[in-house]
Amino acid sequence: MTAHQPIRIAGAGPSGLSAAIALARAGYDVEVHEAKRDVGMRFIGDLQIIEGSSEREPVPHFLDRIGIARNFYFRPADWSTFYDAAGNARVIRSSEPYGYFIKRGAEEGTLDRGLLAQAREAGARVIFNSRISEADIMATGPATPDGLAKEMTWHTGEPERIDVFFNHKLSPGGYSYLFILDGLATFGCAIVSSFKQIDDFFDHSLQAAQSLHRFELPEQRRYGYSYMNFHLKTRATANGSRFVGEAAGFQDYLFGLGIRYALTSGWLAAQSIIHGRDFDELWREALAGKQETSLVNRFLYESGGNFGLSMFVRQAARTKDFQGYLRSWHARTWWKRLLSPIVRRVWQHRGRCQHKPGEHWCRSRDTEMRVPELGPIQDP
Repeated sequence: MTAHQPIRIAGAGPSGLSAAIALARAGYDVEVHEAKRDVGMRFIGDLQIIEGSSEREPVPHFLDRIGIARNFYFRPADWSTFYDAAGNARVIRSSEPYGYFIKRGAEEGTLDRGLLAQAREAGARVIFNSRISEADIMATGPATPDGLAKEMTWHTGEPERIDVFFNHKLSPGGYSYLFILDGLATFGCAIVSSFKQIDDFFDHSLQAAQSLHRFELPEQRRYGYSYMNFHLKTRATANGSRFVGEAAGFQDYLFGLGIRYALTSGWLAAQSIIHGRDFDELWREALAGKQETSLVNRFLYESGGNFGLSMFVRQAARTKDFQGYLRSWHARTWWKRLLSPIVRRVWQHRGRCQHKPGEHWCRSRDTEMRVPELGPIQDP
């Protein structure tokens, strides 16, 4: 790589743009190539969350450390209402925010629009409708679903709510959720199996949520699908490229929250270029142990069934610090280290898969499904 050659990044999601921001600020010539016509085209202006429990470093400090300004919607979350499969509601509170809500999509105020502005301000060139197969950093997003969600977003004047519904029968291996904050509502259903039935699971979850605590649904609504990738790897490099975000399977597998992983992996890829470091060494030190732990957490979450989920909900409500309770789940304890290879053997995928790049572990599936170009769909 000579000094006059630009650093090329494939993908203008959070991981690609966080890399671009760091590199451009360090004086590098940076090109970001995005296959779609704008940022955030997979999303519908929905509310998502940057989790704050997998690390002790608070989210605002984390963003400051990697050089990300808050020029987007950014709202702390320190309360919620959890519902178990029997419909019992329990209020969750936290002394510190357990996460921060952001918006996703191409509209003003979203994380995607904010990161784009920061990348351009730093001097990076972002080229839309440009698909490249070779790049210094591959941030092309998920290739195949390890988890799938259907969401609906609308504007509302109803009181604010953060509701999460835990019921494996309605959302197998996942959960459904209703967020109403600052006049925006998002309802979604996330699952980790039986992907072909996502529309049915969404409808049944919505009906159940309405029966517990009714909320108004206006005619003007936006729908969309999104999916997440998770796999364990020995390296996230191939043919001179550094793979970041969900293109490399960087994800918290417990609840499928990956924005913090995306920003971290993109920033680490930039640091590997700036400081001449091995990217695989950097991400292993920062993320490998966390991903192993989240795999075990996912196994426990699913194997406990609805009885286990009801215990989780009760314990979350009993503690005075939900943030601390979640951190205990993410702690890399000795027994989770011992359980990890067992889970990997039980869930080992031995056939072909769509994950990138090369050597990795991924989970076997009872339903194989490739879902191309998921994104917003029209209101029926």
